[in-house]
Amino acid sequence: MQSFARNTTSAIAVFLIAGAAFGDEDGRKLLDLEPMVPGPIITLGELDDRGGGFDASGVTLMAWLPLNNFPGGHGSGNDCWGYVSPSGREYAIMGLERGYGFVEITDPANPVIVASISGPTSLWHDVKVIGNYAYGVSEGGSGIQVMDLSDIDNGNVTLVRNQMSGGHASTHNIVANPDAGTLFLCGANIANGGLVNLDMSDPTRPTVSGAWSNMYVHDAQVVSYTQGPYAGREIAFCASGFNNGWDSTGLRIVDVTNKSNMFTIATYFYTSPAYSHQVWISPDKQYAYLDDELDEDFGLVPTTTTRIIDISNLSNPVQVGTFTSNVPAIDHNLYTRDQYIFEANYTSGLRVFDASDPVHPVQIAYFDTYPSDDAPAFNGAWSCYPYFPSGTVIVSDINRGLFVLRIDAIDADKLDVQLVGSPPEMLDPNGGTTLQATIVEQGETIEPGGVQLVVVDGEGIAHTVAGVETGPGSYSFASPVLACADQVEYYIEAQAASGAYYYAPLTAPSVGYSAIVASQAVPTFEDNFESNTGWTTASTASDGQWTRGVPAGGGDRGDPAQDYDGSGRCYLTDNVDGNSDVDDGAVTLTSPAMDATGGEVFLNYARWYSNTAGAAPQEDIFTVEVSNDNGSTWSTLEVVGPTGPEVFGGWVYKSFAISDVFPTPSNQFRVRFTASDFGSGSVVEAAVDAVSLVVYECDVPPECVADRTGDGVLDFFDILDFLSDFTAQDPSADIVQDGVFDFFDVLEYLSMFAAGCP
Repeated sequence: MQSFARNTTSAIAVFLIAGAAFGDEDGRKLLDLEPMVPGPIITLGELDDRGGGFDASGVTLMAWLPLNNFPGGHGSGNDCWGYVSPSGREYAIMGLERGYGFVEITDPANPVIVASISGPTSLWHDVKVIGNYAYGVSEGGSGIQVMDLSDIDNGNVTLVRNQMSGGHASTHNIVANPDAGTLFLCGANIANGGLVNLDMSDPTRPTVSGAWSNMYVHDAQVVSYTQGPYAGREIAFCASGFNNGWDSTGLRIVDVTNKSNMFTIATYFYTSPAYSHQVWISPDKQYAYLDDELDEDFGLVPTTTTRIIDISNLSNPVQVGTFTSNVPAIDHNLYTRDQYIFEANYTSGLRVFDASDPVHPVQIAYFDTYPSDDAPAFNGAWSCYPYFPSGTVIVSDINRGLFVLRIDAIDADKLDVQLVGSPPEMLDPNGGTTLQATIVEQGETIEPGGVQLVVVDGEGIAHTVAGVETGPGSYSFASPVLACADQVEYYIEAQAASGAYYYAPLTAPSVGYSAIVASQAVPTFEDNFESNTGWTTASTASDGQWTRGVPAGGGDRGDPAQDYDGSGRCYLTDNVDGNSDVDDGAVTLTSPAMDATGGEVFLNYARWYSNTAGAAPQEDIFTVEVSNDNGSTWSTLEVVGPTGPEVFGGWVYKSFAISDVFPTPSNQFRVRFTASDFGSGSVVEAAVDAVSLVVYECDVPPECVADRTGDGVLDFFDILDFLSDFTAQDPSADIVQDGVFDFFDVLEYLSMFAAGCP
């Protein structure tokens, strides 16, 4: 493991070694860099509000993946991009201090880290996609990292090679024009740091081939023109300047059609320049929106200021305005989609603008990934990617990792379904647990009778309850009768007049709220590991023994940065900063004997497992076993790994009915956790926290004798049933139980019927 201080020192060393080509504005990021903020992966279903505690408007936080969940131990994050596989599944590519993480976000509320690729240690990584290949560059070296995405649906991303040619080693940015299949380098250690073309005839070996080397190019967008005077031409819009971007900073428009003869069409110097950083044009190619990274920091402008430049005549660009989010944060990277601008602005996070009037964009939504303040500093949101077909938007944050967002302000036509209060974690087995929801019509109208509660039981059977309208847009539901101790999921469903369905939670119907069916939960064993309650450890490994303590190391090398329940301590392997993984064997953590008698008992625990680092990752497993005879014999409860979505670290909470394993649970119940390293070089990390046994009890309702048909409703059919049995002298009709069928039985039954059921 490496501490934050050592991470920062190494990053500064790489920066200094890189040489003059990197004498741009980036040193300021190193001086400002704050520690990464660790934590578990947070998903929509775990949030109390749609912003997840972050300041937001018009945006829903679908998921947050802090940096410590990515394997490899990363002290900072950087760029991001996206990829859609041929099957339509969506993936975020997250730039990390030591490489790249690949995250499936097809279900944006349940992201899965599917792969990682190691790269040079650096604060700067940049990545773009052409076809089925991702191309990554860094100021730390390694040339161009060519990564094969063709098998990503099966969790496999392959580093084809670190490609170097023409003296190229390090780069600030990489630029792709997917329409032409072309790729360019910006701010590289060759060609004066200018715009360098790459020959893509072999997509696995991009080779330096031509350059516009007039000056340093910090970033660029390259597009193909299909109409007008530049039809058939490939044009680059370059944030550029001499002396590594410091002198004559501005916008250069360059014709790059002929890679051996790229030439400048126009140069434009905008108002109050400090350092031209990034530029992106409108979809209709009429306007360029340019970020200056230092004008806010230098005090040249009072608030975040982005220039609007008319490029309808490429040879005569003209600034026609600016726009701002009215906070002092620094604008960093922006992209356009349809009439919208998505801008990642360091300490003020993602800002979304409606540019229907392209010279007067209006902010319509924001999500602030940096809660502290909006000061002009170099922490917080680095970049964003708004081009997924689903509309999902991702944001990469220097300190907090990857954010997966839904822009509600854009997806406006809907029914906004909200459960009132916290989702109940227990539902009464006898029915009647009250839930309430609000539904706001936003461009859609509710279909009459189209609101209901859906409860899916453990057998997969859906029980539906119609909502009762209690006021404008307000509905009430009473849960149905369910089997005791069943684990169920439930959600609110609202149908619109258009036929579309909307849900609370947003992840329904695939993932609803979780609940256990019980009248009450009685913990019989709880352990947060703040004291020694009799757990034992054993080892056949040379290193990595289970240790109870506060996690050390800050979350690098794949181990947790903090415990699960917030008490402070947990059990984890070794827990020594710089050397916490299991080596050459297995380590086992065994509980004391616990009493699992007395009803429907569930074993609950939180676990952490990572085996994705090292020379031979994803070769080992983590096992959980249980015993009903004080450890004489063991049964496997679950096996994690060697591959799959839960081997990348991150706390995972599990709950199992003990009766599913042992029909008659005993008072000699034990659980044990085993982490092993029998592979040829994987880094294995494991942790356990919040272990408990909970007995779920269900109150049996008193029998309702008057409900003869047993349907829960007292009606004429119950009276008919009684009279039929009375005539037949069925024993059930002897209500007074005197052995005689007479008028008193009829009176007693009618009296019970009138009183109703309890």
